[in-house]
Amino acid sequence: IRHDMYYIQGGDVIFRVENFLFRVHSYFFVRESSYFRERLPHPPPPGDPPRGTSDSNPFVLDDALSVDFARFLWVFYNPKYSIYGANVEEWTSILKLAHQWKFAAIKELAVRELELLTIEAVPKIVIYHTYEIDRTLLIPSYTVLTTREEPISIIEGKELGLETSLHLARAREIARGP
Repeated sequence: IRHDMYYIQGGDVIFRVENFLFRVHSYFFVRESSYFRERLPHPPPPGDPPRGTSDSNPFVLDDALSVDFARFLWVFYNPKYSIYGANVEEWTSILKLAHQWKFAAIKELAVRELELLTIEAVPKIVIYHTYEIDRTLLIPSYTVLTTREEPISIIEGKELGLETSLHLARAREIARGP
């Protein structure tokens, strides 16, 4: 099934993500990502058509969901240029693929945009840890969890992981004093 928004007639590479075909410009992928620089321009074995040049021989991306890939492509094809009106879920999808496929500039953009949005402390910590974002950006979130009245819940502890939960528990003890 051709994706209704991102099957672009001028595109020069066809990706299949789940059951959708996306025809886009390889330029962005080769320019921005070492992951794709290593994979896209390689010539096929003799007698084989180049992968990603037709609907019947697309470049298959098994490590993404079509909804996430469409969100990711929106960064390149945003009709409002530098105005990004995405929510936390959408930026997290973009961040996930940027991290996974080594799009450093897109990862920076996603973090910059996430920093402008209101995100509860625990989900923000989980997102930033998962995608290896600069932890100094989490100081306000750590502070919220350290200074709030109620302790970290079991559910929050599971989301944060053992090590982070223990560090926060220790910080809470220190903040409370003797």
